[in-house]
This record gives sequence, C-alpha cells and structure tokens, in this order.
Amino acid sequence: MITLTFLLAFNILFIGKIMMVIIIAGFMPLSAFSFFKSMLPKKERDYQKAMNDMGINTEKRVRDVYTPIRYLLPVSFITLICLLAAGFIAFTNDFVGEIGDSLILTGAFFGDANTDLIRQSLAVVTYAFLGSFIWSSFAVTVRLFSKDLVPSVYYRAGIRMILAVVIALIISFLIGKEGATNIFQFKSSLVAIAFLAGMFPERFLQYLINLFKKFVDPDGLNTNELSLYRIEGITMSQKERLEEIGITNAQNLATYSLTQLCIETPFESRTLLDWIGQAKLLCYLKEDIDKLRSVGIRSVFDLVTVRRSDNEIGFIADAASISETLLKNVNDQVLSDRGILALAGFQEGVNTPGAEENQKENQVPETNAPVGERIDV
Repeated sequence: MITLTFLLAFNILFIGKIMMVIIIAGFMPLSAFSFFKSMLPKKERDYQKAMNDMGINTEKRVRDVYTPIRYLLPVSFITLICLLAAGFIAFTNDFVGEIGDSLILTGAFFGDANTDLIRQSLAVVTYAFLGSFIWSSFAVTVRLFSKDLVPSVYYRAGIRMILAVVIALIISFLIGKEGATNIFQFKSSLVAIAFLAGMFPERFLQYLINLFKKFVDPDGLNTNELSLYRIEGITMSQKERLEEIGITNAQNLATYSLTQLCIETPFESRTLLDWIGQAKLLCYLKEDIDKLRSVGIRSVFDLVTVRRSDNEIGFIADAASISETLLKNVNDQVLSDRGILALAGFQEGVNTPGAEENQKENQVPETNAPVGERIDV
C-alpha cells in the first residue's frame, strides 16, 4: 500500500514537471501562432483603412513584412532557451547531487568544490529566469494584443533571459563562498534580488552606464539636436519601439516611408504623420525649433499654409525671434518638396471627417506614377 502510494505520488510529480516544461516552452510559439491566426488579419484591416483615409494607393501589404519564415529562427531561439531552462528547473533535484564543481556556477572559486556556492548559484539562476520569463511573457502578450508582435521581440526576450541569468550569477559570486554560509540575512534575500534582476536586468546595469555616460550615450555624439526626444509626443517606450526598426534620430524618422511605418509599427497614421512633420521641421531648424513652436509652428505642415504675399513669414520670424531669411528659405524648400505636400494632403485626409467617403477625390497614386515623378510614401 505504501509502495503504491509512493508510485502514485511520484507519477503525479513527474507529470506535473513535464506539464510545467511544456507550458513554459510552449508559450512563445503559441503566441506567434495566435498572432498569425487572429491579430494579423486585424492589422491588415487597420492598415488598409489608414491607407484609404489618407488616399494612398499602394502595393505594399502587411503580409509582405510579417511572413512566417521571419519568425522561424527567433521563435526557435526563445523556445530552446525556455525548454532548457524549464527542464533545468523541473529536474534540478535529480542531478544537483552529481555536480562536483562547475565553472559556470562557481566562477573564480572553481576547483574548490564549493557545494554551498553551487546550490546558491542554482537558486539565483532559477529565480532570475523566472523573473525574466514572467516579464517577457507579459511584454509578448502586450505586443500580441496591440498587433505589434514583430520577430525582434523574441530575440530581445531571449537575450534578456540570458542577461538576467548572468547578472544573477555575478551577484552570487560577489557574495562568494563566505557569504554563502555567513551572511544569512543577505542570503535570505538573494532569491528576491535574483528575481528582480530577471524582471529588470537593465536597472542593475544602469549604474555602470551612468559612470561612463559620455562614452555610451548615443545622444551625446553631437546628435542632441536631432534626438527623438525633441519631437513632441514621443515617449521613452515609443522611442525604443522606433529604434527597433532603425529609427534612432529625427533624420531617420523624417526620411522613413510612411506606408512602411504603418506596417511595421502599431501607431496610428495621424500620429505618425504628426511625428514625421515635426521631424522634418527639426531637421531644417534644429536649435531654433523651440522658438518656432512658441508661436504655434510645430511641423512642416504648418508652414504649408503660410502666405508669402502677406509677409506672414516676417511676422512669424519677428514673433519667434529667428532669422526671417532662414524662415523664408525653409518655407521655400517646404513648398517645393512634393513629398511634404503629399504628406500634408494625407494629414488633411485623416483629420477630415468623412475622409473615407472622399478618398477617391484626393487619391495620390504610388504605383502608377510616371518614372521620375513617383512619390515614396
């Protein structure tokens, strides 16, 4: 009877471990499947509506960017990490006694057979992974429901898990073999610290980044005047999202294709148009942008309506305390740029009630234009 009870309990425990491994390892591929099955069609409909509202006729399609083959390697990468980590967590008790020494788990103390340090390192690795997995699962879920689950999300999640484990091990090594046996109070908090390292690994590196900020700050290399932070309405998370597709400053944003932005990001077309208009004006004026904003000129689209004949530019320049010659030159360049004028028309389209009904009247063809006159949007 005792043997039967033991076997039953063992089988239940073993099945529970297997189920844990399946759940942890299967979450990421399941999220990718859900994206293609339910969210991608919605993104296509949203994209088509945005194109219709702006009156853009384009051959670019959402499915040309979000293809299953692009997800194969990143999803396999994160799934393999989760599978190995989940198997390690589930079956640690089966092999922990066989670890005599380990370079990874003992670091500089390798060769001293530090059993206490090995077990301590196993604990911090476990909780660091759990913290990073929970955070990554939440981030993937948010991106899934916002129809913005791009392949790079899985790469970032996998790298985050590896980084969290390394940081947790470094914390374990800082305590060392003496800390593993003598500093009871800190040791009791170690798993919590490891879990937080998994949730926020960048925070543990921020101190070092601040020490060497002059060397690692990308906005410190003569690019402050074109920083994305100088564009009104862009938050830190939105800036990081734009950086995922290679937009690191205002010049990148000003020259990026509008239709490609609508496909590759989750932001609404009117928001993207506002950012692009601001970015173009920032590239023209740089340090004088704040002066012009003080009189209500936020983007190049605001300059499109300025009347030269009434000397409106002179009044604006005087009010903003900037060079009238500079503002006239910028205004001339704006009015002669067919791309900006087309974007201004698109902005009017998305901001005008009933734009979808009148889209054919304002439609700007992208694919049927004569060679040399095609406008890339």
